[in-house]
Amino acid sequence: MKKDIQVKDGRPGRYSRFLWHLGQFVARNIYNPKLNIKLENWDLLEKTPAPFLLVGNHVTNFDPVITSSNQSRLIHWVANDAVFRHPALRWAFRHIQVIPKTKGMSDLDTVRIMHKKVREGGIVGLYPEGQTSWDGVNQPMVPATPKLVKLLKVPVVAVVIKGGYISQPRWTWTKDLRKSRVVLEARILIQKDEIKKLSLHEIEERLNTGLYNDDFQFQRENPVKLKSEKRAETLELFTYICPKCNTMDALKSGGNDVKCQSCGWEFSIDEYGEFPGDSDFPFKSLHQWNLWQRKETTRLTAEYLAQENPEQPLLANEKLTILTGKGLV
Repeated sequence: MKKDIQVKDGRPGRYSRFLWHLGQFVARNIYNPKLNIKLENWDLLEKTPAPFLLVGNHVTNFDPVITSSNQSRLIHWVANDAVFRHPALRWAFRHIQVIPKTKGMSDLDTVRIMHKKVREGGIVGLYPEGQTSWDGVNQPMVPATPKLVKLLKVPVVAVVIKGGYISQPRWTWTKDLRKSRVVLEARILIQKDEIKKLSLHEIEERLNTGLYNDDFQFQRENPVKLKSEKRAETLELFTYICPKCNTMDALKSGGNDVKCQSCGWEFSIDEYGEFPGDSDFPFKSLHQWNLWQRKETTRLTAEYLAQENPEQPLLANEKLTILTGKGLV
């Protein structure tokens, strides 16, 4: 961790709490109507005494914002240190004591600060997946999370976000919001007196089960129309192999429609965010498509590497800019 992104000791003072509550007020009045946010079992979150570890499934970049703005207490979120690069955010986050973490890297300093904040009686917020979902289903949890629960020795409370991915999938641009309905459900996953008794495997099972959400299944069970005419826009950033002709980088989207530039196969995403249910569409969900393309990528790569002198690259893109984050050099 860079020395210039340190977190102050002690509970945030009066000025920092004012800044936090001002941010809450602004965010709540922007996001609640914009995302059509509904709260479930929310008294549980409000009544659980601090300190505790707050966890959630990670589906959008605004997950911590909508969670924080709809409850009364300051939360020390663990956040990618990239968000500290903007001067204004850096200033605000230092005041409200956001805990920086280098994405994809083990960071003992981050764990030390989390431990300190719960010992000070604070609430620490963390997304165990470490990144937002690509296909609407939970991603694998960071392996060290159960050990962290054992170390902190505080209750684990969850806020499960349902409908967030449908409203803004990871493959869309930030401005392309598809308004529907987002539900925040509070749950107690692990009580303090259970932590010592549970094994690491049992803690992992509690977290995986308690945080699991399939947004497409949730949408089918609780259908809400999406207020958007860009329901398929930029889908090819994620679905990079055509399932009909197996061509890479051939799918192109526009509005609600996707078409393969190689074989001409095409489909549309309907007003509920659903993919076609007819026999011509090979998957029941985007998650199934993702599982298939991952296996297909392995197969195509193995075939390519088996060639002695391949004439063409397996996949090529021109005019790319590659950036390296802090902590990776």
